[in-house]
Amino acid sequence: MKRWIVLLLYAAAIAAAWVYKDVLLDWMKHGHAPVYLAFIIVTALAFFPIVPFSVVIGLMGFLYGPVMGALLSWMAAWVAGMIMYGLFRYAFRAQGRALLARYSTLDRWTSLVEKHPFRFVLAARLMPVMPQYVVNCYAAVTGIRFPVYALASAIGKLPAMFVFAFIGRNIFSDTRSLILMLGVYALFLLIVYGAFRVWKRMN
Repeated sequence: MKRWIVLLLYAAAIAAAWVYKDVLLDWMKHGHAPVYLAFIIVTALAFFPIVPFSVVIGLMGFLYGPVMGALLSWMAAWVAGMIMYGLFRYAFRAQGRALLARYSTLDRWTSLVEKHPFRFVLAARLMPVMPQYVVNCYAAVTGIRFPVYALASAIGKLPAMFVFAFIGRNIFSDTRSLILMLGVYALFLLIVYGAFRVWKRMN
C-alpha cells in the first residue's frame, strides 16, 4: 500500500508538469515565469534528477541574479529533499534497512553515521560530487531524525548554491571573478574533504 502511495505521488507530479507544460516552455525560452512558478519547477527538477542540478542553479542565477537565484534554488532543493526523505521514510524504511544489514561494511558505516548524524549529513551536502538523492534516500532508511537531517541539509546546501548561481550570472561576463570564486570554492571543498577523512579515521 505504501509503495502505491509513492507511485501515485510521482504520477501526480508528472500530471502537474503536463498541465504547466506550455508555461514551462515559454519560461525556458524567454525567462518570463513568475517566481512562484520557477520555484515549483526547480523543486520538481530537484526531486526528479533528470538534469544536473548545478545547471539549474546556474540558470536561476542567470535569470534572477546570484543572491535571488541561489536562495530560490536552495529553498527548492531543500523542500525536494525533505519530501523525498519523508516518502522513503514512510514507504521503504524497513526494506532499505534490511538491505543495508545484508552488507557488513555498510552496516558498520551506518552505525557510525547514526552516532554522528549531523556531521554526516552536513559533510554529504557540502560535497557536491555526492548524488543528493542518494543522501536523501540513505538518510531516510537510517536512524537519522528529521530535525537533524533538515537543519544539516539547509546549512550544507548553501555554499554550492551561491557558487553555481554566481557562475550562472557571470559565466559570460566577469571571467576574473569567476576564476577567483572557483578557486576559493575548490579550496573550501578540499578543507571539507580533509576534515571528513580525519573524522572518519578517528572514528
